[in-house]
Amino acid sequence: MKKALSILAALSLVCTAAGCGSQDSSSAGDSSSAAASTQEEVSSSAQSETLSDSEKQLSDEKLIESIITYHGCYGDKADEKVELLLDELRNRDKEKGELWKSIMDYWKYANTQLKVNTDKLPDDLPDDDTMCLAVLGFELNDDGTMQDELIARLNTALDCAKQYPNAYVVCTGGGTAKNNPDVTEGGLMGDWLLEHGLDKSRLIVEDKSHTTAENASNSYDILLRDYPQVKSVVLISSSYHIAWGSLLFEAAFMRSAAEKHTPEIHVIDNCSCQVENDIYKWEEILRWETGGMLQMTGNDDLAMKYYFDYDKVEKPEL
Repeated sequence: MKKALSILAALSLVCTAAGCGSQDSSSAGDSSSAAASTQEEVSSSAQSETLSDSEKQLSDEKLIESIITYHGCYGDKADEKVELLLDELRNRDKEKGELWKSIMDYWKYANTQLKVNTDKLPDDLPDDDTMCLAVLGFELNDDGTMQDELIARLNTALDCAKQYPNAYVVCTGGGTAKNNPDVTEGGLMGDWLLEHGLDKSRLIVEDKSHTTAENASNSYDILLRDYPQVKSVVLISSSYHIAWGSLLFEAAFMRSAAEKHTPEIHVIDNCSCQVENDIYKWEEILRWETGGMLQMTGNDDLAMKYYFDYDKVEKPEL
């Protein structure tokens, strides 16, 4: 729909220009008539873009699932479809519709406009305990030791903690060592930071999560319960993970606050460690984001397919 309106606006400018040009009145009239005809065709096409009866009968949960999967499978190509689905959701429940409009807008922002900071944070962030640095975990080695990439994230986190000495630091990640069930990412990360000088009073450990979506939901609950003064989060991870992590944290925080009627916490910035990344391509990152968004809404079965069995995902028809 937005694309159609943009076309209409462009055609309107063309019509205006044609009327003011050096053409004679006859050719100007022909041009204006042709443009008007094209406008009518575009308008008619835009009006014909509606949801099917079966789509209108979807539950709110399935409607939201469709919003996520259309964007996750097709990106910007699904914009018109996503807008129609959002309109349907807004018509049913204005508050819920506006929430998901904001989430989808942030998804686009995270992947197209979000600035990724390297080495240090900007100097104008809150310099008090209303801010928390959220350090995202990384899969442990089979024996329970930390991989180099996780240590790189911790070094970045330590530098940021020194830059903002009043901010809390939450280390988030559960047990991922195949041969050592007694250790967790969050626990080892916290120990490392304490050993390298972080004051214990600043440390928060979330050690139950196994995905970025769970990192986000669990961190929000801990901050809400035990650190109500925290109003903002700065994400710390690898460069390729910043947009993906920011999306899931901001979406989970927005959704939790809206549905639980609890205070808002927002992702306000980020800092990344640089890693060589030849594994994750854009399409794969979008797939992981989609899985995380589905998991956030409670559809674990479909989320796991996007995470680990994408070839068997039944994609929506565009």
